[in-house]
Amino acid sequence: MQKDKILVIDDDESIRNLCGEILAGEEYDVVLSPGGKEGLEMFGRGDLNLVLVDIHMSELDGFEVVRRIREKDRDIPVIAMTGFGTVDNAVNALKLGASDFIPKPFDLESFLQKIRKNLEIGALAREVSKLKMVETILELNRAIVALTSIDVLLERVVSTLYSTFKLDGIGIYLAGEDRGNFILRKKKKREGAKDKFRVSFREEEVSYVFETKKIKMEDSQLMVPLLGKERNIGFITMIFSSGYDVKEAEIKFLEAFAMQVSIGMDNASFFMAVRDSYLNAISSLVNSLEAKDAYTKGHSEQVAYYAVLLGKHMNLDARELEILQNAAYLHDLGKLGIKDSVLLKPGSLEKEELELIRKHPEITVKILEPLGLKKEEIEACFYHHEKVDGSGYPRGLSGTEIPLLAKILSVADAYSAMISMRPYRSSMTSEQAVAELEKWSGSQFDAGVVNAFVSMLSDQAK
Repeated sequence: MQKDKILVIDDDESIRNLCGEILAGEEYDVVLSPGGKEGLEMFGRGDLNLVLVDIHMSELDGFEVVRRIREKDRDIPVIAMTGFGTVDNAVNALKLGASDFIPKPFDLESFLQKIRKNLEIGALAREVSKLKMVETILELNRAIVALTSIDVLLERVVSTLYSTFKLDGIGIYLAGEDRGNFILRKKKKREGAKDKFRVSFREEEVSYVFETKKIKMEDSQLMVPLLGKERNIGFITMIFSSGYDVKEAEIKFLEAFAMQVSIGMDNASFFMAVRDSYLNAISSLVNSLEAKDAYTKGHSEQVAYYAVLLGKHMNLDARELEILQNAAYLHDLGKLGIKDSVLLKPGSLEKEELELIRKHPEITVKILEPLGLKKEEIEACFYHHEKVDGSGYPRGLSGTEIPLLAKILSVADAYSAMISMRPYRSSMTSEQAVAELEKWSGSQFDAGVVNAFVSMLSDQAK
């Protein structure tokens, strides 16, 4: 039996040799390259089953290597290696076409599991390469692994399979937190078709789905297991229209598809853990700021609530809503750099003190820049005190120069401040605050955003 051949590209000799020794010990045929250019030359000779490439290399980095490989071969699995915690590097590699990524320093068992899984995916993709459905796998490969939201991933899976096959319905069940139940997370059914989806299954009821790790066919229902690195993720239930004959080639397609979904689920879980860690750290900073002043305690959380509510009312997508929520929590972070004597002053501020307060957006950006946040998050924080007539700060932008998310944040921030008590004034009623927003609509605030906010509040009151 011919061994799988793996190309390892890394300019760090110790890492390159370590990978070679580990893979050779697993009976793989290993080829080592000390850099990107040499690696691409070796790749050009063909006869490879998988490429393992380091992102950070001096002469030709891994991003360019991945891009050039994908120009020539859309099928071969390419795994990017990157330093642990550099999430953006992993995301960029996946967007360029990498099949998966491995954080360094790597865990041996996890390392080998990813190698085996991607080799299996490559082998299955080759088996079904003559089918039109392989195009779906290849396109989804680039999309699925780069998604960081499990809900968005599930929606993509359901819509793709529903449109690919003639189905009465499709549902995805995921393991619950207690691992004792599998819960329905996403479904879609043909109009007029009977809804056959239960809300949940006990683990013992569906254990047979995972016993052989193979797709199960019962009557017109297909059960596709989703297998993670360390646990059973869940399963996909596909209900075919009566009389539909599922072909062997379609089963192979679904096996490859399920592997891709499993990788996407594992990656999404990883990114969610990183995101939660980041948000917890930011939350601690915000809490330390707001703890200084009883009058502003909970302000950022309230701004986030109204900003996201307004964003949904304005039909922003999931990515924009997440950016808006993060920016709302972060927008006043720069006030950590303002003296308490100024920040907590009960009376009106002197000119010099006002200028100091107006520096907080710039201080916020300086605090956030090392964290590698999204450009839109930084901009929303930096520009939320700009006014549409150009009289705001810190840059005096006007009209369409101000990003939409900053305009939304500005309205939510102002409304939250007005309905809250301050040491120098009483809180306003919602009606009074809305009247102020409308008064300054078109000069301080964007008129369209104000109208949407008022409409949103009206809908909430119904």
